[in-house]
Amino acid sequence: MPMAPKLAKLRSMSDADIEALYDNISETTVVGLNYYADELNRRAYERAAFAALAEAKASRRLAVWNMVVALVAVVVAVVAIFVQV
Repeated sequence: MPMAPKLAKLRSMSDADIEALYDNISETTVVGLNYYADELNRRAYERAAFAALAEAKASRRLAVWNMVVALVAVVVAVVAIFVQV
């Protein structure tokens, strides 16, 4: 592949394909290797962003459940006060 692929083709390539292409080109060139390394880095950052988003969603669910448990505790406390009277 002497010319850089179109962006859509690059995005559709697997990490293994990009790594193989990188290794192939690296034997015959000293310029442009960062093109593929940058794509691998972009994908790694994208995976990290999705993982962070998943953690944020889990944190939100935990906060909602914490609120529910706190409300139940308040209701139980109020009921206990009236039962004692």
